[in-house]
Amino acid sequence: MASATAVSTIALLIRKDGISPSLFSRYWRDVHGVLAARIPGFESYLQFHLDEPMGDVETDLKNTGVPISQSVRFDGVAEVLFNKEQDRAGLATSAVAALIQEDERNVFQTSLLYNLAPGASRTHVDRLGQDGKSAAERPDTASVFLLIGRRAGHAGEETASAIEQILLPMLSDHAAILKLRSHVLISGDPLWWSPAGVQHTHTPDATFDVVVQIVCPDQRRLKACLTEVFSAVGASLFQRIGNIQVCPVRAAYRMVDGGRPTQLGLRGLDVMQTIDALDANNQRQDAVLNCIYGVSAAAS
Repeated sequence: MASATAVSTIALLIRKDGISPSLFSRYWRDVHGVLAARIPGFESYLQFHLDEPMGDVETDLKNTGVPISQSVRFDGVAEVLFNKEQDRAGLATSAVAALIQEDERNVFQTSLLYNLAPGASRTHVDRLGQDGKSAAERPDTASVFLLIGRRAGHAGEETASAIEQILLPMLSDHAAILKLRSHVLISGDPLWWSPAGVQHTHTPDATFDVVVQIVCPDQRRLKACLTEVFSAVGASLFQRIGNIQVCPVRAAYRMVDGGRPTQLGLRGLDVMQTIDALDANNQRQDAVLNCIYGVSAAAS
């Protein structure tokens, strides 16, 4: 459970031109992500790899009046949690962070990092935690991120207020919701993170102020939830926001947990799958990990 002083950093990522989705995922997870897992101060680090748009859902939502945005498509969302603001210094000043910024040009076309204020990231519903498993460890579930932006000529605070007052209560009450989490991006500035060769700005019609994460038991109930909730909120919400992008999550990976890299965060997915295929549990021992990496993994 996050402490009262916890803060988060959210990244919205677009893969580099010419890189396939599969190569992007492999590199971000197994090369870039393994390096990022060594940045000091991380309490947790989650990667969410996004899927192709859900065309049928977007059509249904448009029919209810939802202002669907198709101006830009993100390929990944990263969430890093820090126990306190001072721990976030490693992201800005550590030697590992400098290596990360240099590596970004290999894989990202756009990298928008928002250092959010305390309370800007909130969990509204978490029924997954009842079985001790996080959303990243439940591939049987279905999830999306909603990226929600302001109306032209309006402030991001108006968007955040509309989401808080109208959308989140409706989602919280829906029976299909297993997890509901929100991030108010307007408390952070992505321009502070500016490695050379990577874009850090986007057009006004693709400016997003709030990110909402939704997890449901399966695709059918996820689609029904979105259609039912947006049909119910109607014009009361749509008159106060500018655009919404629906980003399905294809896979989620926990790279850091409890302040230490996970087995995946140390080794990458291919190595972990190879170890699992041979049931080579000795390779999970702290003695082996310390021998190879000089660090123990987070408790599984």
